[in-house]
Amino acid sequence: MTLGERFSAIDRFQRSRGFKIGASILVVVLLLTYIGFAIVGSTTSGAPIPELSDQALATPEVVTDGRGTVIENRAKTREQQVRALVDTSRSPVSGIFGAAAASGFAVLIVWMGLGITYLGAILIMSVFGWILYSSSGGTLTSIAFVVVGMTVLLLCFSVLVRALTIALSPAHPVLAIARNVLAEAIRMKISLVFILVLAFILAAMPMVLDGDQALRYRVQGFLQWSTGLSFWLIALLVVFFSVATVSYEQREKVIFQTMTKPVAAWQYILGKWLGVTLLAGVLLCVSGVGVYQFTEYLRTKPAKGEVEPYVPLDGDQIVTEDRLILETQVLTARRTVYPYLPYSPSSPEFDAQVEEEIRREKQLQSDYNPSPAQIAAIRRKVFDDAVSDYRSIDPRVEGYQTFIFGGLENAKREGRPLTLRYKINAEGNRPDVFYQLTFVFEDGTILPPRETGLGFSHTVTIDNAFINNAGELRMQVYNGALGLDQNNNFMLEPNPNTMTIPPDGLEISYPIGSYTANFSRVMGVLWVKLALLSMIAVWASTFASFPVASLMSFTVFFIAEGAGFVQDALPAWDRTNDSAVIQIIRNVIYYIADTISSFFMIYSDLRPTGRLADGMALGWGEVSTGVLALGAATLVFFGLGVWVFRSRQLAIYSGH
Repeated sequence: MTLGERFSAIDRFQRSRGFKIGASILVVVLLLTYIGFAIVGSTTSGAPIPELSDQALATPEVVTDGRGTVIENRAKTREQQVRALVDTSRSPVSGIFGAAAASGFAVLIVWMGLGITYLGAILIMSVFGWILYSSSGGTLTSIAFVVVGMTVLLLCFSVLVRALTIALSPAHPVLAIARNVLAEAIRMKISLVFILVLAFILAAMPMVLDGDQALRYRVQGFLQWSTGLSFWLIALLVVFFSVATVSYEQREKVIFQTMTKPVAAWQYILGKWLGVTLLAGVLLCVSGVGVYQFTEYLRTKPAKGEVEPYVPLDGDQIVTEDRLILETQVLTARRTVYPYLPYSPSSPEFDAQVEEEIRREKQLQSDYNPSPAQIAAIRRKVFDDAVSDYRSIDPRVEGYQTFIFGGLENAKREGRPLTLRYKINAEGNRPDVFYQLTFVFEDGTILPPRETGLGFSHTVTIDNAFINNAGELRMQVYNGALGLDQNNNFMLEPNPNTMTIPPDGLEISYPIGSYTANFSRVMGVLWVKLALLSMIAVWASTFASFPVASLMSFTVFFIAEGAGFVQDALPAWDRTNDSAVIQIIRNVIYYIADTISSFFMIYSDLRPTGRLADGMALGWGEVSTGVLALGAATLVFFGLGVWVFRSRQLAIYSGH
């Protein structure tokens, strides 16, 4: 039997029904075996989750406060809450979820008749990777990781594309056009280049992480860059391919083969969009699986201060600070609350200050007559100055400032531990200077003074018992170390200078969901964004050539992505000028930028990648609102595309 005949026999065997049934049963058995070992291993691991320390066990359940009232001991409660978080994070659910997804993928490959083919490819690359990994050179080890990673991602991509091709096989014009788009994506070199680049970046990015960094920074950096780069690369492919698949067919007159058949304009546009959107979904799915799995791999690495994962170097600790921040602020879905401002730009208390500013200006310029826009700018400046003064704490004048956080009813009701994140600016944020901060809560609880570096964030876990019955947490921040003197009177040992809390420098957060569910929602929102971008590109290509349509699509994409930045920057835009003409031009620019960026604010406010890296929850309410808005925009561009396409004279289109 020749080699070709042997391969043919193997192919017939892997396509046989008996092999498919047997292989599927084997996959299910292996999955159940893994689940059993994972559950048993989570309870009998050689590196168990540390129990409460002797000091914590000896801590009484209740204590007596300064007024002689018996209250629950918050120190004991906090340790138990932190332990509950660690218990949850070490649950085998994530591993079981990944194994179930891999098993489903394996069953899909088997029933596509490619079980032995893909198994052989994986075995060959595994042996090749093991040989490189076992070598003494660090460079070869990195190459092995990249090669194996790229191979797995490309195999996943090819399987999903093949599965989609089968799913689109029914005889319908829309499905047939979408199926041809997927086939075209494989043939076109531009698609293959993007796919290879995406696979290489995802496989190589873990190699550039700094192993000396805290684990939370490595995980956060990987999430930010891998998810962001994947989305932008896929977005580039979506634009180029969406435009190319329509404009090239018109230029090469290939479209005649489609439109001479009973295919309506809306079916053609919908089929093209569906094919590109499914291609983007496959790429996003493959990259998402790669990002998620490597994040879980990083999670099992020792954090700073740990001898092994979840086991602190200091035996008296339940969890290290690095691990606590990773689990409660990065690999989670948390809601963040910022303190109230005691006033708004329209507060009447600013009227007198605005009038005083205008009066001083009139003393300098007798003919000064401010326009409504200038008065609004003055009011905004007065408000910004008041906010800056509110966030600045002079240690020798007021000494402290009171901040109020609202909307914490759910955290109090569900017993969620709170994370207080704070940051201060002072003395040019010199790295060799440290300030002492003291936090005092509404019930009189004083946290020990905390040594604080300047210009970067610090965190501390606090008890939800500080939340009052109105769902508010009131807190005083002292610029110095607050303590008792020899006569048991409170005394503030001030820091040398005034400190300022930036707008994002004080926040309370608490977990409201799991990281896995949040990750899934983020991937879904990114796909909806890509679907809108694809429809915009298809619409533009119905009446413009490849370069023009690509430029139009990218312009809309960049405007949408930068809408939030524009809205934040517009208040600082100075529209006043001595020249009336220039002032009019600036006002026109302002209102155009404000109108366009406001239109895209729903798109910009979603911020899926930023929220994922920061551990911020992307709730179902925000997802549904965003999907509805982006879906409506997609329908609008679909209608425009159909209307333009019906009006085109395809026979006289040149494309040049």
